[in-house]
Amino acid sequence: MENFVLYEEIGRGNMTVVYKGRRKGTIDFVAIVCSDKCKRAGVANWVRLTRGLTHKNIMTFYEWYETSNHLWLVVELCTGGSLESVIAQDQCLPEDVVREFGVELVTGLYHIHKHGIIYCELKPRKILLEGSGTLKFSSFCWARADVEYLEKAFALAGGEEGEDIYESTPQKNIVEGMRFLLARINLYRKDRIKVGISVIM
Repeated sequence: MENFVLYEEIGRGNMTVVYKGRRKGTIDFVAIVCSDKCKRAGVANWVRLTRGLTHKNIMTFYEWYETSNHLWLVVELCTGGSLESVIAQDQCLPEDVVREFGVELVTGLYHIHKHGIIYCELKPRKILLEGSGTLKFSSFCWARADVEYLEKAFALAGGEEGEDIYESTPQKNIVEGMRFLLARINLYRKDRIKVGISVIM
């Protein structure tokens, strides 16, 4: 973290503080997320899924660090606050703004799904606004890679190693595998439904 200067706190969550920061020797401003180490799984998931994922409607991940007490993520600075705060402040947005937000949410979610990622936690407070008003998906802590669901489904359909042959039948395993595949499809559907709800709110 010695490469960055921390400025004021710009956000706070459950065991997480977000600071405005700057890379030393430059005028590149960033957001620096400081998380307690107990959130390691979520932070590692965020890093794993967003490394190399670039799109105008997805908060850019730059790098991360670990210190003795915290995990630090360096991400794109979004100065417009969250969609939740905009909705709370204005109560009602003009129709053309809602339409533009809807297009941006669908475009960003399409890109996320195209890369085999299920966002899982789509809510207005997880959507941030860049200074120009562009919506950005943030915090991929709860997101999942599509392949993780497929691997589980195929493992169940094929039987798990060490399983008692009398307890497990091919039919039972195929049914369980199909349940996981259907659950996977439903997760994509839930992401899309949540986009609609976010736009309506």
